[in-house]
Amino acid sequence: MKKIVTILILVFAFTLTAEAQKKEGKNPVDRMLSKMTTDLNLTTEQQNKIKPLIEEQIADRKAMTDLRKMQGESGVKPTQEDRKKMREDRMAKEASMDAKMASILDAEQLEKYNLQKEELKGRRGQNRKKKDNE
Repeated sequence: MKKIVTILILVFAFTLTAEAQKKEGKNPVDRMLSKMTTDLNLTTEQQNKIKPLIEEQIADRKAMTDLRKMQGESGVKPTQEDRKKMREDRMAKEASMDAKMASILDAEQLEKYNLQKEELKGRRGQNRKKKDNE
């Protein structure tokens, strides 16, 4: 009986902790902007120019996530042409974002930004390999 009570208390505590962390989390735009500010030494003018770009990027990601969820729930898989179009759209948005960032950042900041972006792509690739092996 004591074990059951202890387990229930632990489950309850973990649930409360997880919920508290979700509520305390910063806005993803602010979190991304603050990380970029510290990593790239952004000026306030650059921050003001980059913030709408990040907001747009996050909104696009959310829309794509919602679309994938709806497709998964309905059981409809995108055709090869649909996947190709989504990939091309994603690449075009990425190229557009890179061009806009190049116009905002100076040469040193742009170099750091590109290095961080490549590093992130590398980490994502490693995570995919781990998932495939599981």
